[in-house]
Amino acid sequence: MPPFWQLPGAAVSSVIENTAYDARRDTVKRLVTLHEREIAAEIDRGGGPGLAEAMTAARVAVERRPALLADLRGHPGIYRLKDRADRLDIEAVTVALMVYGR
Repeated sequence: MPPFWQLPGAAVSSVIENTAYDARRDTVKRLVTLHEREIAAEIDRGGGPGLAEAMTAARVAVERRPALLADLRGHPGIYRLKDRADRLDIEAVTVALMVYGR
């Protein structure tokens, strides 16, 4: 592989963008993991500060947040653990947040 400075600009840009995305995704997953029960309750209540913080970290635009919340509330079979309805599927919720984000 050639030295970093000899790589085409698009490849360098892609590496930088992927690194930034991965860092943001890690932050979102950490927030969902740390505040799982709080976020689960907030999804049931229609929102709250923990969910809002995760949405902000995922860069979910304010106008897209109601649709994301409706998705999270409307599909518990996807976003909740099958044997524990009070617990989130961390990976599924993280993916949803990142998909709705920028």
